[in-house]
Amino acid sequence: MNVALLKKTLIAAVIIATSGLAIGLVPNSIGQDAKKTDKTEKKAKGRLPAYYADIVTEEQREKIYTIQAKHQDKIAELTATLAQANKARDTEIEAVLTAEQKMKLKAAMDEAAAKKAKSAADKKSAEGTKKSSEEGKTTTKAPETKTTTKPK
Repeated sequence: MNVALLKKTLIAAVIIATSGLAIGLVPNSIGQDAKKTDKTEKKAKGRLPAYYADIVTEEQREKIYTIQAKHQDKIAELTATLAQANKARDTEIEAVLTAEQKMKLKAAMDEAAAKKAKSAADKKSAEGTKKSSEEGKTTTKAPETKTTTKPK
């Protein structure tokens, strides 16, 4: 009986895979437009500000992308200048510290970096574990109940 079930499952998988390939190879499937072949038309790309995506029209979207592109070089230049100013400030501040304080500062910074790296690794492994457990089973979470106490 297991052999028959295995054969049926294998045949079904082959049929599904073949039909998926056949549908994918058809250039104009139902509901899909033909791809543009004009390589000269280039759409401006960018990122809309928060909350704009559902509000603006396609024409406005293109104008916003153009405005962003126009200002990008100046913003990049100012960002680099700001980074240099922050580095100069931090260097001056560090110069105020004694040698012992500098060692303590370095130790604290190293500890924070290690903690951040560990936290990122834990989060990544937790996501991997969560995904693998979700693939195996689906569970529903019981609604949380809140208990409140009244002041006397």
